[in-house]
Order: sequence, then C-alpha cells, then structure tokens
Amino acid sequence: MMINRRLFLGGSASVTALAALAACGSGSSSSSDASATPVKLAASAINKQDRSKLSQGGSLSIPMSSMVPNYNPLHIDGGTTDNSGIQDFAGIHNFIYAEDGSFSAREEFCKDFTEEEKDGKTVVTMHLNPEAKWNSGDPITYADYQGCWKACNGTDDAFTEMVSSTDGWDHIESIEQGSDEYEMVVTFSSVFPDWSAVLSGTIVPSKLTESPEAFASWTDASDTDYWAGPFIVTSADSTKQAVVLEPNDAWWGEKPLLDTVTFKVVDASAQGTAFANKELDVVDTIIDASTYQQCEQRGDGEIRQAAGLQWRHFTMNGSTGLLADQKLRQAIVKGIDRETITKADLQGLPVPVSQLQLGNHLFAPQDADYQDNTGDLAFNKEQAVKDLESLGWTLPDGKEYREKDGQTLSIKYLRLPDTATSATEGKVLQANMKEIGVEIVMDDTNNDDFFPERVKKGNFEIVSFAWQGTPYPMNNIGQVYGKGSASNYTGVWSEDLEKLIDEVAVEADHAKRVKLAQDADKEIWQLAGVIPIYSRASYTAVPKKLANYGSFGLSSVRPEDVGYAK
Repeated sequence: MMINRRLFLGGSASVTALAALAACGSGSSSSSDASATPVKLAASAINKQDRSKLSQGGSLSIPMSSMVPNYNPLHIDGGTTDNSGIQDFAGIHNFIYAEDGSFSAREEFCKDFTEEEKDGKTVVTMHLNPEAKWNSGDPITYADYQGCWKACNGTDDAFTEMVSSTDGWDHIESIEQGSDEYEMVVTFSSVFPDWSAVLSGTIVPSKLTESPEAFASWTDASDTDYWAGPFIVTSADSTKQAVVLEPNDAWWGEKPLLDTVTFKVVDASAQGTAFANKELDVVDTIIDASTYQQCEQRGDGEIRQAAGLQWRHFTMNGSTGLLADQKLRQAIVKGIDRETITKADLQGLPVPVSQLQLGNHLFAPQDADYQDNTGDLAFNKEQAVKDLESLGWTLPDGKEYREKDGQTLSIKYLRLPDTATSATEGKVLQANMKEIGVEIVMDDTNNDDFFPERVKKGNFEIVSFAWQGTPYPMNNIGQVYGKGSASNYTGVWSEDLEKLIDEVAVEADHAKRVKLAQDADKEIWQLAGVIPIYSRASYTAVPKKLANYGSFGLSSVRPEDVGYAK
C-alpha cells in the first residue's frame, strides 16, 4: 500500500480517524494499564511475499468513513485518509519506502533521481518514466509538477485558501524542464532536507491547476482522467456509498494480482462485525477492545500489529471567543487528565498506555528523537485553579462554574455522540473541567458535518480527533501550526514559532535540526491550541492469506503486488 508521503507532519485529518469505533470491551485478557510490560512493536506487519508466490485474482473490500468530497489530494477537502487509500491504488508514487522511512525510486513513475547542493541550494533532478500516463492518455511530465508548485507555493491567495499545505512547495525556487519533458530539475531556495516529501508524487494533472475553479472541480471519482496507476476507478456510487477499482488496462507495469478493490462506507461501530462476517476484508482502524475482539472471531482472519502513525489530540479554537485568551487555554490544558483519557480509550488493547502517552506534537514515542515537552502544562489541577483565579475567573458561593464580569466560564465540546473515542474524551474532559470550575457543554454533530461543516469552517470551540503521521516529522510543521494555514484549525500562531518553522525546514545538520524542532514543539505547547493525548499502535485485521498488506508503519509496497497466497 502506497502511503501518501506528502501529507503534512500531522498527516491528513481523517474522517476515518475521526469516526472512532464501538465502546471499549472488558473481556480481553490483554491490558493497557500503565504498569503493564511494554510491547515490542514491529516496524511493519504486512506478510511480505514475492508476487510469484501469490495467486492471480481475488477481491479486497476496504472500509471508508464517507464518500470523499474532493479527490484532488492537494485540496484541503482531498486531504483525508479515505482519499489517500484510493490514491494508494490509483495514484502516482515516485518512491518505495522501507520500514525505517528510507526510500528508493519506484521506476514505474520515476526512473531515477539525484540530489545535490549547488550554491547553498538543494537541486533535485528526476527522470520521469516516459511510459507513465494519466488515464486521459496525457503523459506525466515536469509541467504537471510545475503546475502543482505554482498552485501550492502560497503566492496565489485564491489557491492558498484551499490547498491542504504550502509547506515544501513554498521552498521551491523553480521547476524546469531538463533535456526533455521527462527530465525535471527542481531547485529549492535553500538547502531543503525533506525535498522527497514534496516530490513523492502527490500531484494532479496540469489541467487541474489552470485555475482555482479547476483545482476544486474533481469531486467525482468516476472522472478517471486524473487517476494514474495500476488500478482505475470503474464505479463511484454515492447511493451505494462505494468506490470500485479494477486493474487499469492502460497500466504500463506488472499486472495487478487482485481483480477488484472496493472502498465502501461502513460505520466504524459495524466494521468489526462486518469483518467477522466476511463483508469486509480489512479493518485498519481498530482502536478499541470491542472491535479487536469482534475481528478475532473470524476463523480465516488475523490481526497484524505494528507501530502506528495516528495520534489523538484536542484542538481548541483560539481565533475567537473565550479561548482566544492564551493564558486561559493554558489553564485548561493543566486541568486535562490525559492519562485517564488514554486508559479509557485504549482499555483492553495489547499495548500499555504508558508506551503510547504522547508529549510531543512532532515525534511519536517510538521515534529515536522523541522527548516529552509537556513541561509546565502537565496535568496539575491545583495549578489550573490558581491560574484561573489569577485571570479573574472566580467561583461564586453556591455556584458550580466560574464567572467573570457576569459571564460563566462555559465552553462547547464538539462531540460525535455515537463515536466511542469522541464520547469518552468528552465525558472525561467534562469531568476534569467541572473539578476546576469550567463548564463543558456538549455540542453534538454527525460524521457528515463533523469535519467539512464544523472543524474546517471553525464552527467549534474544543474538539478531539486524530492526525495521521508520515516519515517526515520535521517537515510541514507550518501546515498544522503555522500562520494562515487552512489546516491550522486553532487559528493561533506566534512569530517565534514562524521563525523556528523556517529554520527547521532548511537545517541540514540532523542534530541541530532536531534541537530546533524540539524548540518548535515547546512553543506549540505554550500556544495551547493542539493538545496531544496519545499515539496509536496500528492493528489491522485481514485474511491470513492476504500478502503485502496490513499494518505498514512507515513502509510501502506496490499495490499491484497485493494478493492472496496460493
């Protein structure tokens, strides 16, 4: 499965990730207690097999949370894991990633590449495969990358307000043709260590970057001109809530093993049962014990376990209202018992919560460069009360909640009431805040409106959901935390952080770069807009005979090699 590599540091905000599964069960013999023995998580678990050992034929049914609103992966509405999953089979991927995040050329799209430093600038020369074509029949050339760069580099406000990220693109000085249209020379404005993140292949044809209207127009998956890969969409049915892919007759590489790959909308709470009943072949968002146990019931199935990329957090909207006060946000953070939330969410799953508790916005606990930067924003109920008092939020006699100038300290939590993690996190948050005199009012919504109508439009005060990580923890920091980014849902930023974001992006020395990234993370903590809760282990239920698919970690394989053992 080709992981979408260009997605920002926190990854694509995912409706799949948002739609947490059924309530935690208590029947598992495994434990998530903080005192439990740490579990050695594999870098990946995909049953890697040579395609010669696999059968030709078969189908794969994969769940998604909702139909994708826009299939342009560079558009903010296309930056979902549902779209990324489809792109894995039908999109461009220039590199194959190993378990450690290192990469090599995927020759079906990129014959080879070279990187060098010239006059203090990173210069990358890529030889694109002349056989590679969009499904329209148009060749994939440097002009497609050039169009994406111009749309996403932040110089055109009409594009910038809708692109998922300008990071990386805004460090490119030029994209030019070399000896022919398949030789692409990319010059960055300085040294840029994470050049591969932006050139990994998440692009669209130049036709979609001709205007902002064209950029936003790819809302129908059955418009196949813009796909390119071993599979092609043959059906996109909003009524049936399914997208069907079949082998692409125009594919120039090895023939895909599978006959069909179907992405269909299945409610998160029903996925475990659907897998057990063989209505689904994959459940790749097992995040609670109930679903884990349901998936274990399938006789020919197994659950593959590895280090994960998703992490849950609270996001506070600091652009307006009471939460525009940074010191108030900091006081609230000190009142949140993140460990209790982690235990409640992960009860009954095999990996102990102590191994997954998260104190960093950039690095996961399993990363060598991880450190906990929570600092003085750690859970401290007494200090939270003192801070609120100092801000003038006092607790009148006989009242439950604090007041200031006649106003009650009341905040709305955007909740998916039928989603276990959202409901659990809201319940614990409400209890935590009541203990320090802050009222949390449940603001209920549904999956269809949660992200497009509420989070993305800033129609919330505090919310919890998950981000998806990538192999580039120090790249694209500005997408989630930078000034003016469409994906910075907090609306808060600082000059100090902007300076650090710029410095991290261009620092070539790894140790110095990590130090700058840790400084950036500490500043993000102080802004108190995004509050990490925990990182997830990856549990993926699949048929035992399925090869080259499962819990990927940082790795990727060719989708045409996904198949069943003979």
